[in-house]
Amino acid sequence: MKKILSAFLAFAMLLCMAVPAFASNDVVAYISYNNGNNSYDGQSDTSAKKSLGASGGSGAMGILENGGYLVVCEKLHIGADYTWKTRGEITVTANYGGKDYKNPEPATNPASGQMKFKGGAVLSIESDVVLDDLILFQEGAQNKIVVKDGGSLTITDKIVTMSKQPYYMVIEVERGGVAVIEGGTYSAIEGDGDITIGKNVKILEDATPDPDAPAEGAAEVCYLNYNGSDNNSGLTPSDPKKGYTNGIFKVLTTGGTVVLTGKSYIAGNSNANEYTFQTLPNPLVFTSVWDGVDYKNPEPATNPACAFKLGSGTVLHITSDVIFDDIILFQENNQNTLHVQAGATLIVTDKTQFLTKPGNDYHFKVVVDAGAIAILSEKAQEVFTIEGDGDVITYIPEGSEVVTKTVVKMTIGQNVGYINDVAKELDAAPIIV
Repeated sequence: MKKILSAFLAFAMLLCMAVPAFASNDVVAYISYNNGNNSYDGQSDTSAKKSLGASGGSGAMGILENGGYLVVCEKLHIGADYTWKTRGEITVTANYGGKDYKNPEPATNPASGQMKFKGGAVLSIESDVVLDDLILFQEGAQNKIVVKDGGSLTITDKIVTMSKQPYYMVIEVERGGVAVIEGGTYSAIEGDGDITIGKNVKILEDATPDPDAPAEGAAEVCYLNYNGSDNNSGLTPSDPKKGYTNGIFKVLTTGGTVVLTGKSYIAGNSNANEYTFQTLPNPLVFTSVWDGVDYKNPEPATNPACAFKLGSGTVLHITSDVIFDDIILFQENNQNTLHVQAGATLIVTDKTQFLTKPGNDYHFKVVVDAGAIAILSEKAQEVFTIEGDGDVITYIPEGSEVVTKTVVKMTIGQNVGYINDVAKELDAAPIIV
């Protein structure tokens, strides 16, 4: 009997040794980027965490630092380069407890059960991660999952890969890393690590974008609406960018057309009521009329539904060529300023409308530095306060001519650099014929 008991104890000890130091199966955290909050307990889809965070922190990783299940009940959004490192395996899923949260509509930004990254962000895996029954979504600039030395990534055949782009995510497995990929579509699966690729996996290596290309490409048109989101592509009216630094300038990296479908609001930075447009090699054109649709809306008079405006007293610094064409410029409270710096040209065409909040007796101020040019419609010159030592020239509608040393046609369709060259030849104010 004693021998049997000793054998049983020995067997029990072996079982204990076989159990991982950090048991994880019963540990669960729910995550929802839009509806969650890191002050919630993360234990249900109505009290989900908002972000991953770090081990020991207030996000989902504070619950799962020893492993477990991460349930994506809405969106898991990784907003910057992120290193995934826990002491136990984590399974990321959108199907848990008898509830399937996956919703692939709309195709441009699936409503729930979706894992996505900020454009260009890299997810580095240094522990054990399983992606199972989840939408893996490529939204903006190329994303990459890198499996580091000592890390492992398993992607099951229940994964759903979607993309707003002609390319999908890239998976790179470094030496010492392990990847078992049983499902999904990817632009590339590469590296010197241990890689197993299932028969249902699709690789589109020829669809991988040029790594030297701008962050979100050099698009020609970007839609803008303050009610949009900078996580949107900006490439369609239904998916507009919200703002500038992380919005349109991530798309129009070399210049192009900004189609304003609602409000554009620039409030300056945290230190002062000032904002500087990025310097671009080609003109940046603002319009509210595009592809046969006129989005301009002057109502209500106190705050038009579709107009370009600035925060009270904000100064907008213009460092390269900017054109306002067929758009509403709205002066809301304290006077705003368009500051045109040396080497830049501001053009305001005769299609631009000017509104000011009822009770104001002023519109925008335009300050033109020496070496800068403002080509303004007659109406713009009438309503703007104009200051500075730069050149102010009357905008000539297409089909009209400017008479100076020679007769030159200046139209909105011409390259602004050419207009600059012409303007420098003017010895006096142009004569309109």
